[in-house]
Amino acid sequence: MRVIKRYANRKLYDTQDNAYVTLEALQAMIRAGEEVQVVDHASGADLTTLTLLQILFEQEKQSGGIFSPAALERMIRVGSRTISEIKEGLRAFGAPVEHAEGEIRRRLAALEAQGQISPAERERLEALLLAKEEKPESAAPQEVADLAAQVEALQKELEALRTRSAGAAEG
Repeated sequence: MRVIKRYANRKLYDTQDNAYVTLEALQAMIRAGEEVQVVDHASGADLTTLTLLQILFEQEKQSGGIFSPAALERMIRVGSRTISEIKEGLRAFGAPVEHAEGEIRRRLAALEAQGQISPAERERLEALLLAKEEKPESAAPQEVADLAAQVEALQKELEALRTRSAGAAEG
């Protein structure tokens, strides 16, 4: 594992190559398959997650499409629970398709268990959302954006189902 030290002036120092590196260089290392750990030079505190989020932030500024504004607003509203979900998502980023499929199945099963959708509706939605032509070996940024859009569509459809279910319960 490559250790990167972060100094108070925010500079990143690669201890293996004995040279300062940029966030872009760190991103290239990670894309090349290297494992990195970023630590604070003075305290030794692990700053890996913070630095990886900083890289994602820079990608978002450049591409403008990893997260939708609605998804970001939901993350802020929900708070720490969502931060935990983001961490889990980052851990699963090596297999984003499998992670997304598992998340879809989990959420649909929860809706069925709560009685908000029928078993048949859960199966229909699962088949619709999990239909695929080919399973990619690794996800490109566009594939990740497509998955995010699918999850967003699922969220909207589930909200519509909840509204319909609440209306039927009142009537």
